Amino acid sequence: MTDSEWYELVKLGDDEGWKLVWEKVISQEVKSPKNKEMMARFSLTDGDLMGMLYNEMIGRKKIELYRNDGGSFQGWLRTYVRGFIKNANPNKHGEISIENAHSDNEDGEATMEIPSEDKKAHLSEVWHMTHLCFKDLWNLDPERAYVMLFKTRFHLSSEEVKEILDISSSANVDQIFSRSVKFMRNAWVEREKNGL
Repeated sequence: MTDSEWYELVKLGDDEGWKLVWEKVISQEVKSPKNKEMMARFSLTDGDLMGMLYNEMIGRKKIELYRNDGGSFQGWLRTYVRGFIKNANPNKHGEISIENAHSDNEDGEATMEIPSEDKKAHLSEVWHMTHLCFKDLWNLDPERAYVMLFKTRFHLSSEEVKEILDISSSANVDQIFSRSVKFMRNAWVEREKNGL
């Protein structure tokens, strides 16, 4: 699959495209020792990263900023994920550097620029929304919720999940996981639409 084809699938919210995002972007980034250490320190999971990436790409339409002009789509997405991990440090949020906190206005006087986004609050909102959507998934189908939990939180392979939950095949586990991801995305959109 080319980057352009993958990009189109992700943009359309297609399961196959987002499954590749999970495998090639999220799963790869969380393997980095540095990222793993920071994620543990700031209580950030790969499921959180997937939710934040989906919200950024689809919810905030950042997917439209991608330009296929030399860099890979995978690398572009991984840059966002690294940023989420780096900015997860609660001690960094809301800080204002004295040296960089102002610029001269037309009168030559210094004006303070207040940060326009509270990243800690945004991370908390994403975390809360992820849990609400997971609750919706659990209420609909606990088996799907378990598959989602085992794959995203405990990093189990499809074969391991198949054995634990006594599912007929690894392919069925992948299908259930794909449907779970799709349900979570749709639940997220519904909840945002209804202001819940």
